[in-house]
Amino acid sequence: MDERYGKSVSQKIPDTHWIEEAALAGDVLLCKDLAIAHNPLEAQVIYMTSARVFALSRADLTGLDMAQWYAANEAKIAAAALRADGPYVMSVNPSYGLRRVTLAYPPD
Repeated sequence: MDERYGKSVSQKIPDTHWIEEAALAGDVLLCKDLAIAHNPLEAQVIYMTSARVFALSRADLTGLDMAQWYAANEAKIAAAALRADGPYVMSVNPSYGLRRVTLAYPPD
């Protein structure tokens, strides 16, 4: 985020804005937790832009643990991102690897 928007602006950018922009640019999104899949507005943007999202299964990790979890699953994340078009959110965990998470959009 800081690289894309600058450090002073990045924390003020709405999540729906950066999700849309990154997905339309073809970026793979790495998130710190799965809230993005459950928030209806964010889930809608993921769905509408065919975003490919990988999110950590736990929200209480330290920065070092986050990096280690992503590094441990790097090959699986790369393979999934190349193999499957979005929209999807995948849970990332060192024990089980990747699991697809249900999006809160479209509504039932």
